[in-house]
Amino acid sequence: MYQLYVMRHAKSSWDDLSINDFDRPLTKRGKKNAKMICEFFVKKKFEFDYALISSSKRTKKTFQILSKKINKPKKVNFSKDLYLVDENAIVKKIKEISSEYKSILIINHEPSVKNLVRNLTKNHNTNNFKLMNYKFPTAAFAKIEFDIKSWNEVEKKGVLKKFIRPKDLQDSKE
Repeated sequence: MYQLYVMRHAKSSWDDLSINDFDRPLTKRGKKNAKMICEFFVKKKFEFDYALISSSKRTKKTFQILSKKINKPKKVNFSKDLYLVDENAIVKKIKEISSEYKSILIINHEPSVKNLVRNLTKNHNTNNFKLMNYKFPTAAFAKIEFDIKSWNEVEKKGVLKKFIRPKDLQDSKE
């Protein structure tokens, strides 16, 4: 079983409009929400073999917060090629990942994260899908499972297993 975790970066700041979009930092709320998601990953024992992360400041900082408590992936790839690309470019990158990595974490931007999940899953009638399709908020993540033999087979074969928003963790105290 192959697992893909698709996460949107945590909330970033628009306080200083002179800062280039690529270099926008996280807000205090963004850092808090990233820590909350990190605690959820630890509690549920989610582990990632490979991390594929846009090299923008906000995505790197989101990963840095997660990295303080989760087990470090075997391989981490920060890629400027992921910055503001469409979902097809991300799928192409996924297909290039070695089959030795069974669990991938992607941290990227909207609308790519929502479109990626939409295009790689087949169970669109679930509450998780409807919630994700309505809005993919900052620091939220989707877990998709694939019954495939290698990442180059990844297509619309995935099953969306979870869609978790920071709000869900606050509401449930999970």
